[in-house]
Amino acid sequence: MKEKRYQGFTLIELLAVIVILAVIALIATPLIMNVINDAKKSAARDAGYSVIKAGELKAATSGIENTKPPYHYDENSNLPMKGTKPTKFTLDINEEMDTQLRAWINGFCVVKNYDNETVTIDESKKSESDCVNGGSSTIKKYDNGTAIYFNPETNQKCSASEAVSTPGTKTGCMKWYAFNDSEESSTVNVILDHNTTATIAWNSSRDNSEMREVKTALESDTSTWNKSLKPRLIEANEIAKITGNTEFDATIPGKDDFFYFDTNTGSFDPDRGEGTSKYAWLFDYTNECKDYGCSIADSSTRGYWTSSPIVINTHNVWYVSFRGDLFNYDVSFSDNGVRPVITISKSVLS
Repeated sequence: MKEKRYQGFTLIELLAVIVILAVIALIATPLIMNVINDAKKSAARDAGYSVIKAGELKAATSGIENTKPPYHYDENSNLPMKGTKPTKFTLDINEEMDTQLRAWINGFCVVKNYDNETVTIDESKKSESDCVNGGSSTIKKYDNGTAIYFNPETNQKCSASEAVSTPGTKTGCMKWYAFNDSEESSTVNVILDHNTTATIAWNSSRDNSEMREVKTALESDTSTWNKSLKPRLIEANEIAKITGNTEFDATIPGKDDFFYFDTNTGSFDPDRGEGTSKYAWLFDYTNECKDYGCSIADSSTRGYWTSSPIVINTHNVWYVSFRGDLFNYDVSFSDNGVRPVITISKSVLS
């Protein structure tokens, strides 16, 4: 009987096997890496939801303690979160208890906007500061009167060349002005540079306990805007804060003394000419306002309403007039209009 002989692989066969294994590795490695990366992203999103839940719990506790929204939290807030913690984040909760998140978690930028229900990964943000602070080591502060070009329908910034400032314009890219901002805030309040409704009564029944016609006009003018922006009218005390008038407080009974923006008193500066008022941006596009220091006049309106009633007078509320002052006016008169204020996330403007 002949003995069987077993031969080994030839060099060519070994090379073929190596090539096949290399090809398999080339195909499999990216697939495996994608699976690992997707798992990391999923974990980062889960951690983002954990931050939001912790913030909502903290906000609920604050509500019990009579601290009203909006709320702002960051990595120094000691939120009772579970799982992986962000190295840096900002969580904002508005008056409607909607949440907005910017968080850097395990090398991923985890985000959620007010008008979204889901947490997502922003692939365009490649660093911690770019993700949370828009590329800055600190949150940007907008000075009073800083021009911002913004489309409230798309909730996106736009350019000055696109902006339309004609009174009555309600949609598209428009010009806004920042006011009363701080470095601690991840959002900024802005007021439109013109009236969306030129003239309308605040309440034709002469009752300043509630806005009526002006509220209806505001809701109609802003019906197509992004819901997260929460359009409203400016408050009288916000105007006083802008001009630095520390003596004024619209909530005090008996306080009905008007004041000019540039003097913070009832005395007008007679030397003011066209465009000379520091606060021209607050009363531009009003009738004959150039005589009082504004830059752009418009005959369609005397000014615009605030949301603040006169405490001792049930017929009057505060309004911004063409003279560059905060004045009280009968709510049934329809000489003034609607100039919306919205709150924009600074991350949208970065």
